[in-house]
Amino acid sequence: MLERIEIKADEETPYILLDPAGKCVFEGKSYPEDIATFYAPVFEWFRNYKDYGRNDLIIEIKMNYFNSASSKIFIDIFEGLGDYQNIKVTVNWYYPENDEEIYEAGKIYQGLTSLEFNYFVT
Repeated sequence: MLERIEIKADEETPYILLDPAGKCVFEGKSYPEDIATFYAPVFEWFRNYKDYGRNDLIIEIKMNYFNSASSKIFIDIFEGLGDYQNIKVTVNWYYPENDEEIYEAGKIYQGLTSLEFNYFVT
C-alpha cells in the first residue's frame, strides 16, 4: 500500500508532497548537502507508484532555485515516470514571470521525456 509522504521544507530542501490520490508537489529550493539520501524516499515512492498506483499523476513543480545535482535528480524522476504504462503523468511547471532560467529548465526536461508539460507563470 502506498503511503502519503510529506516532507517539510528547510533552507536547503524543498517541500515535497507525494499523495497516492495522484497529486505530487515539489516547491521551494533544492540544494541538499546529501542529495541521494534526501531524495531516496522520493524515488522509492515513485517506484512503488508504478506498481501500486491507481490514479493518473499530476506533478506540480514550483521551484524557485535548484542546483545542478537537483536538476539531475529531476531528470531521473521524469525519465522514470516516462516508463509508466497505464498511468498518465502530467507535469505542471510553475515559474516566476521574469525567470527565464526556471522556464527553460522545464522546456529542457520536457524535451528529454515523453511527459506532458503545462507551464504557468506565478
